[in-house]
Amino acid sequence: MNERGSNHQLLKQNNNSLVKRYIYRNSPISRVEIAQRLGLTTATITGMVNPMINAGLLRETAAPAEETKGAGRPRVMLEFIPEAHYICGVDTGPYRTNYIVTDLLGQTIAVRHTEQPLDEYHVTLERLSREIPDFLAEAGIPREKLLGVGICLPGMIDGSADKIYDTFHDGWTEHSLSAELGQRLGLKVEVENNVRARAIGTDLFDRMVKAEPFAYFFVSFGVACQMIIDGKPLYGQSAAAGEIGHTVVQRNGPVCPTCGNRGCLEALTGERAILKQCRKIMTTDTPTVLKELCPDPKKLTMDQVLTAQSMGDQAVNQVIDDAIEYLGIALANTINLISPRAVVLEGRILCAPKNQESMLRIVEQYMFHIHAGNIDFTFLPYDPDRGARAAAAVVVKEFLSNSI
Repeated sequence: MNERGSNHQLLKQNNNSLVKRYIYRNSPISRVEIAQRLGLTTATITGMVNPMINAGLLRETAAPAEETKGAGRPRVMLEFIPEAHYICGVDTGPYRTNYIVTDLLGQTIAVRHTEQPLDEYHVTLERLSREIPDFLAEAGIPREKLLGVGICLPGMIDGSADKIYDTFHDGWTEHSLSAELGQRLGLKVEVENNVRARAIGTDLFDRMVKAEPFAYFFVSFGVACQMIIDGKPLYGQSAAAGEIGHTVVQRNGPVCPTCGNRGCLEALTGERAILKQCRKIMTTDTPTVLKELCPDPKKLTMDQVLTAQSMGDQAVNQVIDDAIEYLGIALANTINLISPRAVVLEGRILCAPKNQESMLRIVEQYMFHIHAGNIDFTFLPYDPDRGARAAAAVVVKEFLSNSI
């Protein structure tokens, strides 16, 4: 193929992918609207969508009822068929591994929760190789309709380049989980950082964020803040973008067990750090209801810590208030750096209204005054299936990036 023909083919592929993504994000939508908004002809759009209709991926629907009341022919709208494909999402992390099957639009079909945490590479590979087929068989998903499997886990992971740079377990960087697990399953497998996947899921499945750039601020075992800019997740060099948990906020502070530095945000505000501080309180004479909720400090959970906070435990409240202050300052610094139009916040510590109010107050105190009133903050309720659903969204993202 000559250079001109090659360029024409590339342009066609890019337009195909563009149309596919646009319909997914904006359906139901008419051919005329797509053409107008993308600067293409209606005939071009028709030529691109007809193969998807014939393949059972898209369907035509009637225009909204209010449009049919007037004179003239109502528009024919296009939308993706949810049951055209199904996706398996897997969220494996320091606490547990959860599985989900969604349809093409992210609606939940089946779930499975396990108490198995992320482990050494080969142990995890063997477990996923067994449990994913078992789960899919239990869910009754036809294999020919399965689009693929998405896996999300903590670490510096570039899903777009199929590269794992670092995790908190040894041995992972020497392997390609997507290739090795995909070969065992006979399925397409996508692997992504757990928080970046959540940002992708919020963008594609939930569509709650209408403006970009937006930041996804996540507090769990660790702390991270991933970003979506121009519809794309930000990776940076070595997929390290968004690792706000390892920015130093207290010189000579406690050692972070993940990165080894002193005084990083994760070492002061992550759930692991909060539990460590609360367990220390339980070994002293400090009055606390934690001793009643959990007599054994080693078995203390975040749910018990948050229960103690809701009961007015002063010692626990002080630990969480300190953590919220550091988190608020870190988020304010992020806002000052990237000036997002929206921020989505997730974390069990951020579910309580009191903690949400404190977080926003501290953020507003430290961010540039020009941002006041111009950023949409959304606190997400606790959802144990969000991570697995986000992993499924990673597969859909890849699907939409390919030409028709």
